[in-house]
Amino acid sequence: MRVGADLNNMREAWWVPTIDVAHPLVGVVPWQINGERSRPHCIMVNRSGRRFTNEAANYNAFGAAFHVLDVSSFTYVNHPAWMIFDQHYLTRYGLAGHRPDCPAPDCPAPDWMVRASTVAELADTVGIPAEVLKETVSRWNRHAAESCDPDFGRGDSVFDRWWGDPDFGDSAASTIGPLDTPPFYAVEVRSGTLGTKGGPRTDPDGCVLDVDGRVIPGLYAAGNAMASVMGMTYGGAGGTLGPALVFGYLAGRHSAGRVPTDHNGAGGKL
Repeated sequence: MRVGADLNNMREAWWVPTIDVAHPLVGVVPWQINGERSRPHCIMVNRSGRRFTNEAANYNAFGAAFHVLDVSSFTYVNHPAWMIFDQHYLTRYGLAGHRPDCPAPDCPAPDWMVRASTVAELADTVGIPAEVLKETVSRWNRHAAESCDPDFGRGDSVFDRWWGDPDFGDSAASTIGPLDTPPFYAVEVRSGTLGTKGGPRTDPDGCVLDVDGRVIPGLYAAGNAMASVMGMTYGGAGGTLGPALVFGYLAGRHSAGRVPTDHNGAGGKL
């Protein structure tokens, strides 16, 4: 900025849902939940007790769902949220390294996980409306019986199903399953980041542009140091590494072309 660089995409990042997990050696650590939220027998609800998005969507897109703003109260409607799951889920998949090794009534849940005998009791414990959560779970279970999600389309895409339970193959059942096996559990989910998406705006050679769209000679940016070419979206695996490699190569090629050479091929000064 001091030399006139134009910045772009500064409100965006590589978003990822996280939960806080107590580690015996290092204390509380943020744990990314990617495949975990996509498996059957779990949903995610906001503080009102309602589902608000496709839980199996890519982690970056989840940021948009988390950042919905109530313009009357200036609060984020869906942040933080709660991941709700049942004993079937916990026994089969575990969560953040925790998997019960004894029957549910005799096996205590870790401190970072809330457990209750009923959905209503779980809602009361975490502070969300019990009747609303009961209806949310009931609606989810009705649709789960048919392996469909008419509300948010979970399981419709190949991406959704890829994150889920591989034992169900390419069917929607790989990510859709009822919450019907007590006890029930909840963990608080927050929006975390893997890195920035904002930075100097560049041309196709990685040259940094000023506020008038002109190249700043000799200044380049690539990867997460530049304004992401993907904007607020996520193109898939390698979404950060690909642009870093490509624009690093383009910037190197362009900068090499700025260096004059003598008749012996030796480089001169810029």
